[in-house]
Amino acid sequence: RYLGSPTPEDPATLHFPGFSAKAITFLLTKRDILGIGIDTASIDAGQSQDFPVHQILGRANRYALENVAHLELLPPRGARMTALPMKIQGGTGGPARIIATVP
Repeated sequence: RYLGSPTPEDPATLHFPGFSAKAITFLLTKRDILGIGIDTASIDAGQSQDFPVHQILGRANRYALENVAHLELLPPRGARMTALPMKIQGGTGGPARIIATVP
């Protein structure tokens, strides 16, 4: 249900939007972003096989937050965000509590 598919174990059936490599490259080079957040299951589109957006952000040493709720409540600029991730030994990601402060 949350991944847009009744069979989420089969990547061929996943349907949710993500960022394109071109969009992320623009945001990194023209907007100098520190990271991104998205309200879907991945920053790459659901049927991605090579995860280019993950690779581009990783090479740029930027963070990515997935499954983020209530992004629409934040202003386009000025909010401060704190992410408090769960420490998972050997992990490359995990659940996080995300707090936004709006001026």
